[in-house]
Amino acid sequence: MCNKYDPQHEAEAAMKRAAASEGADRQRLIELAIAWHQLARERREDEPTE
Repeated sequence: MCNKYDPQHEAEAAMKRAAASEGADRQRLIELAIAWHQLARERREDEPTE
């Protein structure tokens, strides 16, 4: 899988934005960060081990 996004980096960026937000925006950004984190974890699990 090759794309220009780093899910772990995106998750961290979303959490930083969430920390600076309030209300519904904060909740939306937390949910976004969780989604990015799950993608990062799945990517790590899919990587072949040597």
